[in-house]
Amino acid sequence: MHRFKYIDSLRGIAIILVIFHHSHPYFAGIENYRLPAFFESFLQNGDKGVILFFLMSAFTLCLSLSKKINTEQYPIRNYFLRRAFRIVPLYYFMIILILLTRISNPTNYSLLANFLFLHGLSPYWVNSTIPGGWSVGIEVLFYLIFPLLFFWIKSVWSAVNLILICMLFAKLITSIMSVHPLVNDQLLWGIFTYENIISQLPVFLIGICLYRISTNKNSFEEQPWKYKTYCFIAVIIFLHLLGGNVFKEHYLFAIAFAFLSFGLSNYPFILLVNRFTVWVGKLSYSIYLVHLLVAGLLVKYHLNHYSSNASIEVVIRFSIILSISIAVSMFTYHLIEVPFQNLGKRVIEKLELKAISTSDAAI
Repeated sequence: MHRFKYIDSLRGIAIILVIFHHSHPYFAGIENYRLPAFFESFLQNGDKGVILFFLMSAFTLCLSLSKKINTEQYPIRNYFLRRAFRIVPLYYFMIILILLTRISNPTNYSLLANFLFLHGLSPYWVNSTIPGGWSVGIEVLFYLIFPLLFFWIKSVWSAVNLILICMLFAKLITSIMSVHPLVNDQLLWGIFTYENIISQLPVFLIGICLYRISTNKNSFEEQPWKYKTYCFIAVIIFLHLLGGNVFKEHYLFAIAFAFLSFGLSNYPFILLVNRFTVWVGKLSYSIYLVHLLVAGLLVKYHLNHYSSNASIEVVIRFSIILSISIAVSMFTYHLIEVPFQNLGKRVIEKLELKAISTSDAAI
């Protein structure tokens, strides 16, 4: 698939936001800090960079699969192979690093769940092995259902309707989860209430909707049934304004990121789409998995306090974590990510050639 610079740039922006979030004094174990209100809000919302990752993941999966279904014999099989060679090797490598550095002490069940990419299904497993590993677990769960969604969602309006339905369903389920926790640890359960596939699915669907908008130029032409969607949107907004809180904060961020992506696809604003953000975006998967290990080691070896000024300290911590993470990620990207992705391509090419030869022989 042709790489679009704005997509890599958005991934670069996403990981920068996430590292800013994890540069907050809270994650460094520092108390009695004072940050300007805007800066505090910016750091707190830096975790929405993960939402941008989810959005762009769904969008690029659509771009890739739409191309492959016209050029490959078994595009769905190859889709899963590509995902495996893309995600699995580096994730397993990071599990080994985490165990060697003893940043976390996962149980055997958590380790097994992470090796099977099922850790997104339990509050006890979701982040207990790799810090921040919840997003990979949720993304893999989305990978499993993505082909069905891709072939099911044929238009912008069907995407919008499904997004709204899933938002309502997510609101219902997370409300029940908040009232009836299944674990005694309220903090752990609160995190899982947000970091679960039901809560995050609308974000991925917004990414699919973005793809349909980007590829269907006539999506907004007059269609008789689109007015049902307008009515549906109005009802959802009224429910939100009446206190239903249907449009959760991370959904609004996803919608804003979708508009930003659509805009940058035609107008790549240089402050956002440039060599640095593109470069960081290409390393973003490695940086994401590495940066919390770096942050954890800084805390473990008491290298997490740099200034009496909280704002300056955050900037210093961010610079250190980002710099070290990029340095390590250049190693993991070139020695793990790229070689295994190339191996995956060779495996798929052989399978495709075998399928073509078998088909020719049958004829």
